[in-house]
Amino acid sequence: MKRSNNPFKYRYHVFRGRLVQPFFWALCFLGPALDIFRVDMIHQRLVFLKQSLPFEFNTLFWLPVGFYGAVILIGIISFIWGRLFCGWTCPHNTLTEWTYTLRAMVGRHEKPRWMKLILKKYPLTRELMWIASPLLAIPLTFGLGFLLSFYVVPPDWALTQYASGHPHIALVFGNGLFLLIGLFLLYAGNDFCRTCCPYGLAQSISAYQESSPWKPMEIQFSGDVASQCRTCSACQIACPVDIDPRDGTLKGGLKVGQFDGCFNCGECIDACKFIHSFKKKPSLLSFKNPGFKPKKRGKVSEPV
Repeated sequence: MKRSNNPFKYRYHVFRGRLVQPFFWALCFLGPALDIFRVDMIHQRLVFLKQSLPFEFNTLFWLPVGFYGAVILIGIISFIWGRLFCGWTCPHNTLTEWTYTLRAMVGRHEKPRWMKLILKKYPLTRELMWIASPLLAIPLTFGLGFLLSFYVVPPDWALTQYASGHPHIALVFGNGLFLLIGLFLLYAGNDFCRTCCPYGLAQSISAYQESSPWKPMEIQFSGDVASQCRTCSACQIACPVDIDPRDGTLKGGLKVGQFDGCFNCGECIDACKFIHSFKKKPSLLSFKNPGFKPKKRGKVSEPV
């Protein structure tokens, strides 16, 4: 299903996938390489916006302040807009969506149509896909782990170490650890988000509890599946975590958060809008504004 890149028609699909996700992904992995922010443990310096600052209390003081400030900001976003951080800015989720093919090659996801056609015509390519998937995943995760190591060591120092042929054991150990974690996250995909992510678990036991008077922003379905949707499942196909937003059901996995882990990415809204555009009708899916939902109180009897 190909949607137009017109941001006025399909704003969630375009802004999230073409602008927001690439920006935050690049900021996470390329930030230290571009000297936006990194902690230089070799030369005992703090680099921020290409300015080198010494390891002193006045500079190190801002590390915990910035960290807890980011945590509070993410908490506020989660309280109002749900797991918006997961769907729009989380580097792991972005990488998960971009590497869908690698998991499909080993049976971790349903294979796309073009892959099924290849397997139908050339059945022996199934074994080749099982071999090719890790051969592509290993250098990818190693490269990303190498970029993350720039947060604590200078890029030129790390490159010199590998160029010498005898890299420091700590650098090799760190890159190897990043490689293993990266492979786990890559092949776990959104199953990690549903079952293991501390952020998702914390939100599932807080904002989405039935007893909570506050409900974050969520997807609402204003239609009838039997008469208006029938066999259409475009919204579920477009969903990165394979959720059916019409009834909130999920294909397996633990229930984590609203609609079993909805990321509020808006892809289902744009997909429904695309399908109904041929009928010149509005989308049946939309975002429901957050707010307090007061509990219904029973009728109070008059005192005797």
